[in-house]
Amino acid sequence: MKVKKLYAILMLLLLIVGGCSNETKEEPPEAKVKINDVNIETARGTYQWEKKSFLSNTTVIADAAAPFQIAEDMKAEIVEQSSVANVEFNDGSQPQLQAYLWEEEKRSEELPLNQHNITLPSEKGKYVIEMNAKWSNGDSSYTFVVEVR
Repeated sequence: MKVKKLYAILMLLLLIVGGCSNETKEEPPEAKVKINDVNIETARGTYQWEKKSFLSNTTVIADAAAPFQIAEDMKAEIVEQSSVANVEFNDGSQPQLQAYLWEEEKRSEELPLNQHNITLPSEKGKYVIEMNAKWSNGDSSYTFVVEVR
């Protein structure tokens, strides 16, 4: 009888500890951008992310180059005028999202956003686009490059 009680207590303890381990990932999810069913290369930039575990919380702050510098090593994907970029995250989350154009070495105008669809510029040219995503436990910036033809 004592063995059954001990076994039941041990199982209950394991369920409680297992159920409370609501551990989050150590960094923000990857951004996936598609334009007309074509996957666009993205690069994660600066982020701040709080990792929550059963007994402690840890905040990671990662600094990165500015989007125009990140874009120097990226290939521009050729897109049509007024294309729409669909943004998803590999963990299925739906963070608050903003998107901006970068001109030279500074952020310029904010791009129109509907849900997680970014309307790209209609004028021809090469564009560096920065996305800022915010979750309850952190935020992250992402960069991608397109050339409108």
